[in-house]
Amino acid sequence: MTGSEGVLALPGEGAPEVSEEQAELIARARRVVDEVAGPLLWKSEREEYFPPELVPAFRDAGLYGGTVPVELGGLGWDVLTHLLVIEEVSKTSQVLGSLLAVPSGPVGAGLAHYGTPEQQERWLRPLATGETLAGYGLTEPRSGTDAARMITRAQRVDGGWEINGAKMWIDWTTIGDFYMIFARTNPDEPGARGITGFIVERDTPGFTMTQQKGKLGMRTLSVGELRFEGCVVPDENRIGAEGQGFKIAMSALEDTRLQIAARICGGLASCLEESVEHVRRRELFGQRLGDFQLTQTKIADMAVAVQAARALTYQAARRKAAGQPVTHEVLCAKLFAQESYMRVSHDAVQLRGGTGIIDESLVNRHYRDAKISEITGGTNEILRVLLAEQFIGRTR
Repeated sequence: MTGSEGVLALPGEGAPEVSEEQAELIARARRVVDEVAGPLLWKSEREEYFPPELVPAFRDAGLYGGTVPVELGGLGWDVLTHLLVIEEVSKTSQVLGSLLAVPSGPVGAGLAHYGTPEQQERWLRPLATGETLAGYGLTEPRSGTDAARMITRAQRVDGGWEINGAKMWIDWTTIGDFYMIFARTNPDEPGARGITGFIVERDTPGFTMTQQKGKLGMRTLSVGELRFEGCVVPDENRIGAEGQGFKIAMSALEDTRLQIAARICGGLASCLEESVEHVRRRELFGQRLGDFQLTQTKIADMAVAVQAARALTYQAARRKAAGQPVTHEVLCAKLFAQESYMRVSHDAVQLRGGTGIIDESLVNRHYRDAKISEITGGTNEILRVLLAEQFIGRTR
């Protein structure tokens, strides 16, 4: 019972009231997941590959393009509509929510806000229409949370830039058509200064990709390493001004974190729905599993987590839609949601017992994906530091 018509049907439970159009989009997203995406995921998870059928399935249903303006090939959705659809598909898999976030994610946002009209036509339009996929190359093998310590270097050469270095844990590795990456263009500038953004296309000489297999969760999402060895890109592939890269990289994180929070809300709702259905029908010692007080405590705690995560996420979304600052609201939403997801998915597996520990169990998928969600887009620890700085000032 994981559809929008289930135990936690929208609106309610912390989610905003939805319009008829939004309700239709949510229902349409559920149909695509049930009829096309869902059945593909079990095999793709076992074999760790991304099914190419997913993008056209959502695109043809009018669900791909997010908040990118219509004139640039997107759907022109408002933030709230986009998050509601992301939440719905994420009830089945966090990878599906990640996929629908791609056009409006860090690459799309970077091009929308800092790209030239020519760059937007060349890269953002096909990204928004689902003709291409793109990854975001910020993290390096020795610099993750502390991204300003990156050592990938871009040096001016005749007609462009020569890039040398590596990026690690990059989404859509090996299947992306291009990547927005960041490299140090002025080694004499410390920290965040002296970093510039570039677009590197997959067939560029000196650029190679390797997929990292054996991930705990989100196995359908191709993640891995980007390596640059004498990789030369023309100057027209530079995004923004020289030295503006770190600002570009950080500017998209707020949107990304809000999208992840919405994804997690879907995962939380699914765990609760699956658990309620199970404890209603499962019998133990001559009575329903749901009649035991220990079970009821877990269900009640799950319900609180769903409502609170949704309330925080959609409060941030409403403020963002109104043009208000949302930095600490987004940090609160993502931090609370991701810690709740880990706990709730654990309890969902526990309630199912033996059937919860096999890969083919939906709550098992959520349990594995929850750990990934505690790391990507900002770990619990760094979010707490950033949140504290919002209130007491910078501590480092």
